[in-house]
Amino acid sequence: MKTEDLSKVRIAVLGKVNVGKSALTVRYLTRRFIGEYRSNADLLYRQTVTINNSPLEVEIIDVSGETRDSFPSDQVSWADGCIIVYSLIDKESFDYAVSTLQNLQKHRAVNNVPITLLGNKLDLEHLREVDEALGKSTALQYNCAFYEVSVADNSPEIYHAFDHLLSESRGGSPPNGSIHKIRKFSVTKMLGTLIGGEKKCSSNSQGGTVVVCNKSDLCRSRVLKRRQNFVATPATSL
Repeated sequence: MKTEDLSKVRIAVLGKVNVGKSALTVRYLTRRFIGEYRSNADLLYRQTVTINNSPLEVEIIDVSGETRDSFPSDQVSWADGCIIVYSLIDKESFDYAVSTLQNLQKHRAVNNVPITLLGNKLDLEHLREVDEALGKSTALQYNCAFYEVSVADNSPEIYHAFDHLLSESRGGSPPNGSIHKIRKFSVTKMLGTLIGGEKKCSSNSQGGTVVVCNKSDLCRSRVLKRRQNFVATPATSL
């Protein structure tokens, strides 16, 4: 089990542009579908959910694929777990996901973060370019969980995928049964940030927030997390 504060878990959502990463994240946090949109900046969501009757502060970074030309090592180093998203109707997005898995495997040797491979757009089955068997075998090869979902149709597997990864990332057992989640996002205000209006958007003091994320913010979070690890690790008696 990890030694840092178990009340907070950080998740990085990775994938090629146009696979539905932002729509997936918003669907999980609000149960609302706001369609496809593009962002050329990483977005950081903060929310509190309840898993196994315990409150958990969650930070999810939606890593932009719009201008990405290198592996997002800062975002991965910041995260406690990763979701790699591809589109079932776009073979190139699956190849991008596999390349990301290969890079994550190198980081895994250091961070040992749990990973979930998720195929989106199951509602467009008739246009499928990536077989389910290929997704499953790839996930097995890289020792990660696998799901196929439709964000547009609100597949139950969306919540299973996030809940399982959050529990695994915090060092606990996978959740059993239905789980109540606290969702207090203001979807209207969130749209301002997602579409490119406001630089920061938040609801009331008890609600969730979404902000444009800077690498310097991630760096500060990593430093704080390392300090927490150092404090939480008991000294060895001589």
